[in-house]
Amino acid sequence: MAHAEGNQYAGFFAEFYDIIHAGLGDVDGWIEFGHRFGPDILELGVGTGRIAIPLALAGFNVTGVDNSDDMIKRCQMKLSYEDEHTRGRISIVKDDITCFDLNKQFDLIIAPCNVICHLWQPGKLHDTLSCVKEHLKSSGTFILENSLPDIPYMVRTNDIVQVFEFEHPLTGNTIVSRYKTRYDFLNQLKYDWIELEEYDDTGALLRDALCEDTMTYFFPRELRLMLDACGFFILEERGSLLEASPIGPESTEMVFVCRKVL
Repeated sequence: MAHAEGNQYAGFFAEFYDIIHAGLGDVDGWIEFGHRFGPDILELGVGTGRIAIPLALAGFNVTGVDNSDDMIKRCQMKLSYEDEHTRGRISIVKDDITCFDLNKQFDLIIAPCNVICHLWQPGKLHDTLSCVKEHLKSSGTFILENSLPDIPYMVRTNDIVQVFEFEHPLTGNTIVSRYKTRYDFLNQLKYDWIELEEYDDTGALLRDALCEDTMTYFFPRELRLMLDACGFFILEERGSLLEASPIGPESTEMVFVCRKVL
């Protein structure tokens, strides 16, 4: 199957990102980690600032790296509503997380919300972790958070269109999301097809958008090996961002709290 470099962070999809992620409790977990390991924080894949802005509001200095113009624009728009001190604590850099050079080191670097699943090409995760190591202070901490693959669910939903409805928080319009993933279990790849439609209260279609994207998924063992190969040691493993529980059969997440080998 041909690989697709998707646009799921452009246009309508950038706006939809905040809608679909509204109410997630992970922000509280990142603020807690900020208190433990901050204050200077680098976020990989800052996107719309969903995590970075609350971190800045909590008093941390945040640099965010992202390569999507539309996501960065939304982040800057949201920042415009914050006070001057909060805006001053955030710096947004348009760059590739696999090859950035900020000429600065940080107390805490975070890779949240499955950002590494975009690194499906051979060597890209290694490149990213190498950049992280270069930008981490000798006493700094790197936290990698990713979903655990749910193989039974993946098999059950493979190549099946799923339909979800959301209410636009500003207009009350209905947003219909049609989502289909085809899994290549041999090569550990997933091919996403996503269609968005927005309808007003009369049922009239106002806009739509379509994207296809290629992503990957990871298992705990391979991330442990990759972190070790890239010069990190793991301080703590968690099966939840919000709870200090071990990674186990009932976990839906894997969180690795790491330091670099000196």
